[in-house]
Amino acid sequence: MSNPTLKLYPNYDIEKPIISPRSRLYSDEPIGIGSWYVESLTGYLARLAFSHCVTPRQLLLTEIAPHLALLKNRLNCQPEIVSKVFGLDTCKPAANGTGLTAVYLVQALSALTKRNDLHNLTLLNWAQVLTNRGLLRQQRAWCPCCYEEWQSQGKSIYEPLLWLINVVVICPYHHNRLLFECPHCHQNLPVFYWNFRPGYCSNCNQWLGNYGYKTKYINQETELDWQLNVVSNVASLLADSHNLNSPPDRNNISNTISTYTNQVFKSNQTAFSRAIGISETTISCWRNGKVIPKIDQLLQLANFMGISLLDFFTKDSLTFFHTSQLYPRTQIKIFRKSYKRIDDQRKSIFKIVITEATKEDPPPSLEGLALRLKSSAEVLKHHFPDLCNIIKVRHAEFKKSTQNQKIQQFLEAALEEFPPPSLSEINRRLGYKNNSYLYRYCPELSRSISKRYKEHLNGIGQQARERIRQEIESIALTLHLSGQKPEQAQVTRLLSQPTIMRNWYPRKVLREILHSLGYEKE
Repeated sequence: MSNPTLKLYPNYDIEKPIISPRSRLYSDEPIGIGSWYVESLTGYLARLAFSHCVTPRQLLLTEIAPHLALLKNRLNCQPEIVSKVFGLDTCKPAANGTGLTAVYLVQALSALTKRNDLHNLTLLNWAQVLTNRGLLRQQRAWCPCCYEEWQSQGKSIYEPLLWLINVVVICPYHHNRLLFECPHCHQNLPVFYWNFRPGYCSNCNQWLGNYGYKTKYINQETELDWQLNVVSNVASLLADSHNLNSPPDRNNISNTISTYTNQVFKSNQTAFSRAIGISETTISCWRNGKVIPKIDQLLQLANFMGISLLDFFTKDSLTFFHTSQLYPRTQIKIFRKSYKRIDDQRKSIFKIVITEATKEDPPPSLEGLALRLKSSAEVLKHHFPDLCNIIKVRHAEFKKSTQNQKIQQFLEAALEEFPPPSLSEINRRLGYKNNSYLYRYCPELSRSISKRYKEHLNGIGQQARERIRQEIESIALTLHLSGQKPEQAQVTRLLSQPTIMRNWYPRKVLREILHSLGYEKE
């Protein structure tokens, strides 16, 4: 009989593994951190709401608002409340900016998602060197070609932070102008709205991708070069934001301007002011550190000095301006609109066509007329300012009258609806904020809609009061026939909705019924 062989089995670790804390909301990964097209915080909030199958408004009120209240008590300071941040147009862009609004929203979302990189979706890393003045635009802007490409390639549709910067007007990839107006409902869209969804209009819910409407490109090479320079500088700030070891010092701005003035212009501030085209008082405030230049002025300074905006903020000025021979005293190359010269014969033809266009019905737009002449609106305005002004005024009046006719037809159709809608509901459908526009241009129809809605509410109230009367009368009569006095407590217990007896009308009805049944008035 052979000896049994022993087998050695591996040891198993029976200790419970450490489980990281669970997040209240999905920890969706932000898109594009470290790239030019990093996602904006408001766009991330909208995507997060879509992931939870709720509207951004519901997410704000049910989840984010309580955390903002906790932050307020914990930090012993006054944060922006949700209703103010996302209720007023002037406050909505601040969620992506450099102030307290962005700070508290980042902290709340970080606590809910357990992410520590959401500050990269704002401009908080550049808060020391960027001022809020003219930094962020008040309306949404987007590139329809980008939306269309992302959808066709099956990528996530999101809202890049770059599109919200006020000085950025073109797409860095397609070189076409960003759109600021929905091509379907022709409305400007707020940066954040209760039903905000990237890629779709928050007013008419239509797709904002490139579906056949004309994309506007920049034809002038000088303007295109300047805009590409702006986009490149701003996008570099967004891409390198997450690589900053420490926030840039605002003193870098004043030091760089002073060093450049001293070395290139031999400390002659007047000559520097004359060369760059900015008042000497303004430059003095910048050098003293009293005022931070706006982002368009920073771009102008960086372009004049021949450095990038990122280096302007993060590097020592002595590494740039070590010799004055590299930067001779030349005029700054600021973007100027250039107009193509046209000969006298073509100019006379243009004048005849534009003069005839002032009599056309319906009146054409200046852009359409420029397209007809194979020119640009800027060229026509430069050579024929008076005629172009007439064209613009007539087209604006025609557009306004057409819009009013559409609104009138919409209101007339609303008068036939049942149940009748309120005037506030009509305003919501049309995308207006209040009733002032409708009362101004369609006063009679607006009053009719309000009156009809009020009569409808009165009718509903009358029917409800009649049902209450019948129910109380039936209960009181039943109690009376059974030999019991219909006291209020007994009647209340037998009602289908006992809480209605708290109101004055049911108690009044009961007193009238008791009096009619012969009970003495108490």
